[in-house]
Amino acid sequence: MTVKQFFKSTAFKCIAVLLSVLLVSGILLAIAWGFLEVTDEERFNRKIGVMYDGETVTSVEQDLSGKNVSVSGATVQKLWYIEEKQDYLVQAASRGNGGDVICWITIEMQDGQTVGGIGKVIVYAVADAAEYIGNIGADIYQKFSEDYTDGKIFTYGDKASSEFISTGATFSLTAVCNCVNGAVEFVKAYASGAEITDPLEDYEYTSFIDGKKTNWTVSGEEITYTIITEANGQATPFTLTIKVDGTKKITEYSIAVNGSTESYGNQMAQAAKDLTGKSLADVQGYLSNAGGVLNTGATRSNELCYNAAAFALANYDTIINAAKEGN
Repeated sequence: MTVKQFFKSTAFKCIAVLLSVLLVSGILLAIAWGFLEVTDEERFNRKIGVMYDGETVTSVEQDLSGKNVSVSGATVQKLWYIEEKQDYLVQAASRGNGGDVICWITIEMQDGQTVGGIGKVIVYAVADAAEYIGNIGADIYQKFSEDYTDGKIFTYGDKASSEFISTGATFSLTAVCNCVNGAVEFVKAYASGAEITDPLEDYEYTSFIDGKKTNWTVSGEEITYTIITEANGQATPFTLTIKVDGTKKITEYSIAVNGSTESYGNQMAQAAKDLTGKSLADVQGYLSNAGGVLNTGATRSNELCYNAAAFALANYDTIINAAKEGN
């Protein structure tokens, strides 16, 4: 077949028609994509619409720079003022089972400065599929609004609490509760113009330490700590008594409340159970995970114990000097 014959053939005509269809379709799809493309702003507005049952509202993001955003076991990541409602929308994160659980919470206001209630609570994102968020029903999210009273601390995920709710997602629900508690506390301070102070702002190794509950006493050159940790994934808070003397070593170490579940507690590193005689360098060696000492099957519990010890040792001079100066 010659070239001229090919161009006159049925095969060429079919190919030409198909190419024309593809070209026109591509152009139409490109045009449609331009009309149908969803921008980040549109996605954001749709998500806010969910919080306000489809209403169109105006959100004004607030500047949180310089603010202490770590409150009640959560971190406030973003804050918006909703003009039509005169309330606040909070994005907060807290560690769940395998990673952060990020929530959106609407905080209803009275007189512009007083928290009047909780509107809607949703899980905005999760960092790990092991959070089992699907186990937490809509009725539980609704309880935050129904049960709110001024000063209430939500503990639906705490097995030791009288209001514990069994979901199969205990750690994730605890994270959601932390987000709600943190959102309320933060907005209370923010709306009234108050500052949330971090009692451990000038201290080291505070990541897992509950600054509101941890305390210490000084006698001469010896510090006696009662350290309450925060939860760490599956490990619930530990309570430890740690003494450090002038040698800057631990002279007494005991775990009053072991936050590890029974099966995991049996797998804790032996060093984590008794760090008597250890220095800060020793504990830092454990935290660097040299030799994999953290990964015993109870990694989260080990982390809490080692960090509590590091806190006690690293801040020895700061606390002793403050005591000598009468602070």
